[in-house]
Amino acid sequence: MIEHQPLKAGSLLDPRLPACGTALREVDDMTLPGEQDAQLSFGPGTLRYYVMRIPRRPLRITAMTRHMNATQCLSSAEARPFWLLLAPPDTEGPVLDASAAWLLRIDAGEGIKLHLGTWHAGPLFDADSASFFNLELSDTNQNDHETLKLDRPLQVSLN
Repeated sequence: MIEHQPLKAGSLLDPRLPACGTALREVDDMTLPGEQDAQLSFGPGTLRYYVMRIPRRPLRITAMTRHMNATQCLSSAEARPFWLLLAPPDTEGPVLDASAAWLLRIDAGEGIKLHLGTWHAGPLFDADSASFFNLELSDTNQNDHETLKLDRPLQVSLN
């Protein structure tokens, strides 16, 4: 049996990020719109912006999810770091190639916009539960939620 090392996290400066999403960092008030802004795309439906509270999730990832009708924006509502396992939208199934996945750390005061179709697992964090600002369609989890298994489990390290 092949042993795999836990994945180590990249930052919002990671060169793999542009294929998966947009880094969201603070800008001064009155900054003109530009490349630093998330380009949002939402299919038909009602937008939902809410504070999402979730329990701790296992650090052994066996599947990933994507949304094809809406971009998704996440940031910590508690000013704590969190992690996402990501894979580019062009990664295809019926089983996902685990070698296409990589771990991203989002620090306090930062956020992320996921491109349409970006595979993701998380958010992951080092607490019993955590709260996140989440922007998506109101029915994303009911009608735009494709999940595929990975060809092998991935163990992540929250570093």
